[in-house]
Amino acid sequence: MRIILDVMGGDKAPEQFVEGAVTAVKEFGCDITLVGDESIILAAFADNEYPMDKIEIVDAPEFITMEDSAMSVVREKNTSSMNVGLKMLAEGKGDAFVSAGNTGALLAGATFIVRRIRGLRAAIGTILPLARPTLLVDSGANINVTPENLEQFAKMGSIYMERLHGIKNPTVGLLNNGSEETKGTELQREAYKKLQESDVNFIGNIEGRDIPFAKSDVIVTDGFTGNVVLKMTEGFGSFMIEQLKELFMKNALTKASALVLKGTLKSFKKKFDASEYGGAPLLGISKPVIKAHGSSDAKAVKNAIKQAIYYVNTGIIIEIARQTSQLTKKESAKSGDNE
Repeated sequence: MRIILDVMGGDKAPEQFVEGAVTAVKEFGCDITLVGDESIILAAFADNEYPMDKIEIVDAPEFITMEDSAMSVVREKNTSSMNVGLKMLAEGKGDAFVSAGNTGALLAGATFIVRRIRGLRAAIGTILPLARPTLLVDSGANINVTPENLEQFAKMGSIYMERLHGIKNPTVGLLNNGSEETKGTELQREAYKKLQESDVNFIGNIEGRDIPFAKSDVIVTDGFTGNVVLKMTEGFGSFMIEQLKELFMKNALTKASALVLKGTLKSFKKKFDASEYGGAPLLGISKPVIKAHGSSDAKAVKNAIKQAIYYVNTGIIIEIARQTSQLTKKESAKSGDNE
């Protein structure tokens, strides 16, 4: 299996990405194509010995910045690492593409270069580090959505959780400001009706206070709200870990307690560590595209590659296309979508 990695996207590129790629090759035995400025990548290899038969470098002198427009990857920067990597995926020169770059540009590039599954709106599905794995869809791709989009997100999220996490008939909750069916804007009320009538295991509305307790396996919302929830969850996890450190470092007695509880505390920290999941798939895209966190370090990059490998092996995209065929026919008829 060959994973294409955008080495120039993200806050810690390229050094941490090169290190993560080398570790992934050693642990998972995959082949990796590093896409980016060749001279910079080679310089990053100075401290990393790597199996040359498993890693190749494709030169791409430009890169997409966080300030670039979403369409820059398609219209302006044709030799950027993101554009080149996505074209390679579209042309079958790799099995999955991983990038920690500009989310809007990645979504636009995946939509127009790799292409969507016909009739579906692509969405980012992110695992939240909660009491148990919980998928948040959409976590940042779509600011404006329709009730039909939310129904699609629910279906794609259900397939993802069943295939990748082995959850039979996963539960789906609609993020809202109250549990009653009549709560929310017209979007939430209409989406509620559609989800009730769909074949997903819909359990009703999920309030913000329900999220930490993983009341559903899949949480469905628009990308704006989802991204706020995601950042809040990540921030709260970091806050909790810092508070525990402060608590256990107060005096000799608490430090001794920390030593006794070392294993438990390590487990607790791991549960809230977003880098354990590495990346989030762009559900609805016709080939595997994984969005890694912008602040990804080597560990997160390695785990994003691991996520990409699982995503390919489980055949999720084929299953999504098969199970959403009726939904996409209805949506395509409305929009005149020819993808």
